[in-house]
Amino acid sequence: MTPKQREKIEADYTFNRIVELDLDPVRGNFDAAHLKEINRRIFQDLPGAGCDDVRPGEFRPPVPKGNDWMKQRGLASVDGAFFVAYSRMDKVALARLDKVLEDAKPIELRKLKTAEFTGRIAKIYVELDYIHPFDDGNSRTLRIFTRQLAKESGYELDWERFNRSDTGRDLLCIARDHCVNELAKPHIQHENTMRNILHTRDRVEGNLALPDLLRDAVRPSRAVAFEQMTEREAVKEHPELQEAYKTLHSAAACFESKMPGKPEAQDAGIDSVMNHIQNRLNAGETTDFSRCCAWEKQERQT
Repeated sequence: MTPKQREKIEADYTFNRIVELDLDPVRGNFDAAHLKEINRRIFQDLPGAGCDDVRPGEFRPPVPKGNDWMKQRGLASVDGAFFVAYSRMDKVALARLDKVLEDAKPIELRKLKTAEFTGRIAKIYVELDYIHPFDDGNSRTLRIFTRQLAKESGYELDWERFNRSDTGRDLLCIARDHCVNELAKPHIQHENTMRNILHTRDRVEGNLALPDLLRDAVRPSRAVAFEQMTEREAVKEHPELQEAYKTLHSAAACFESKMPGKPEAQDAGIDSVMNHIQNRLNAGETTDFSRCCAWEKQERQT
C-alpha cells in the first residue's frame, strides 16, 4: 500500500465514523476513558482495512528517557518547515492528563460567561494536544471531545470554520502549535529539538494564540437558537430565552406606538434591539435585556 492509498483509506473510513459520532456521541464522563473511546470509534475500521499498525483507542507508548517526540509540519499558505514538540507520554504526562481532565466538567463550565469559557476550553485543548496521547488522530479526537464538552456545557464550538480555506487551517495550526510548544519547552531534552521549536516560534510570532483565535468560534447554544430558530422552538429548547423575547415584543409595541405608519422605521428599531439582545446572548448574558442603548437611542431620534 502506497502512502497515498493509505491516506485515502483512512480518510474514507474515519469520515464516516466522525459523522456517526456527531449523531451519536460517546456517553462518558470526559475522562481518559472518554478520550480513548472517541479515538477507538474513529479508527476502529482501519486494522481490518489493511492498516494493521493502527491501535484504535490505545495511548501511545512512552518515549524512551532522554528523547523528545517532535513532529515536522508543512503549511499550505506558508513556505518552510514548522516543528511542534509533545510530551513523552510517560507517567508524568499521564498524571498531567488526569489533572487537565478534572476541569472538563460541564456542570462547572456551564456557569461561565462566553469569554471565560472560551479561555477555559482553549486551555483544555492545548494541554491535551501537548500531551498528545495517541499515535495518530489526536486532532480529530480532540476536536470531537472538546466540541462535545462545549455542547454539554451550553456552548457551540465551531471547529469547521477553520476548514473552509487553507489559510484558516494554517491559522489554526499555528495558534495551536505555538501554545503547545510553550508548554513543551521546559521538558525538551535535546538542543536540536529546542532549536527547531524556537525557530518555529520566531516564524509565527505575531499570530493569534488559540484562545484569541477561538473568540469567533465559540457561542452559547441559546444565542445560536435565538438567531436561527423560531421563537417557539428556541424557547422550548432554552426556556431562559423568554426574557429576551419579552424585551423584543415590548420594543416592537413601543416602536409601533411611537412611529405609527412608518414600518421601515419600526423595522430599523426592532433590528437594533435584536442586535443588542444577540450581542448580550453571545457574551453569555441571559437577563436585563431591557437596558438597550440602541433602543433608547432610536426612541430619542424618533
